[in-house]
Amino acid sequence: MESDSANSPTTPDSAPQPTGAEASRQLQQHQEVRDSANQLGPSRGFAWFSLWSAFMAASYIGVFLLAFSAGIGTAGNSDPGKFSQTSLLVVPLLAFTTMTTGTRERFGIRRALPRVVWIPLVLAFFAMTVLSGLSVFDVPYSPWLIPLVALAVFVPLAAPAIAQLIRVPRSRTPARRSSEQLSTPVRWNTVIMGAVAGLLISFGTIPIVSSLLMIAALAGIAFTYALNESSWVLPRVGFEWGWMQWTAFGITTSTLFAFAMLAALPQSPSLAAALAAGIAVFLVMLVASALPAPRDARS
Repeated sequence: MESDSANSPTTPDSAPQPTGAEASRQLQQHQEVRDSANQLGPSRGFAWFSLWSAFMAASYIGVFLLAFSAGIGTAGNSDPGKFSQTSLLVVPLLAFTTMTTGTRERFGIRRALPRVVWIPLVLAFFAMTVLSGLSVFDVPYSPWLIPLVALAVFVPLAAPAIAQLIRVPRSRTPARRSSEQLSTPVRWNTVIMGAVAGLLISFGTIPIVSSLLMIAALAGIAFTYALNESSWVLPRVGFEWGWMQWTAFGITTSTLFAFAMLAALPQSPSLAAALAAGIAVFLVMLVASALPAPRDARS
């Protein structure tokens, strides 16, 4: 009886067997699930984002110190317009930091930076404060200290990302990624960020205008912390943005950094050049707001 039951055509043996390609794909998916369960670390997508973030932070430190050491706000050569241009660099940095919260949520990252990363960062920011103070009191120092401080910020932030990229190989069967348009609040926030950046570049050297722009931008960033559950907050922007939107933001921030450095030179860019750059930056962000972005949770 048992033999007849085992050979019955109603048993699961009659089910279609997977092909070699399907079996290989299932094995690869099982490996990826096991790697995730073993908590091998963040995905390669987040590792690349962390590397870009490290470059962003180090660039901010280097640009700020270079512009500040060029006589901005010093006792011997005070120029309110140039000082305001340099101080506006904090706007894109705060916006980027706020959006990173949403990006970490998108990639499922909950861990804070380890102590081995925080200690050199604190020392680097302390050195940045010291060098800024020397510039304020018109005390000269070696210009080689600026790239050293920037490297002291870049290395501890970039090292874990580089190690993750080396440790986790690229998947042979990458998951299919679907792209969708940005939500309406994120699309409008992208356009607003482009408008603010364009105005900062165009009128950053005019003290009154730049001060009003900085106050409005900082108030808008602070307002996002009060609307935790709203879809209009900046963390939601970081959650939805794809690589094309982040590239546009990188172009915008790089342009703002460049004009902050040029403003420190004896021959600052003309108002026409600043207006042209501001309009170009706004158009870049406007186009980015209309582009689709991937919706996968882990890239």
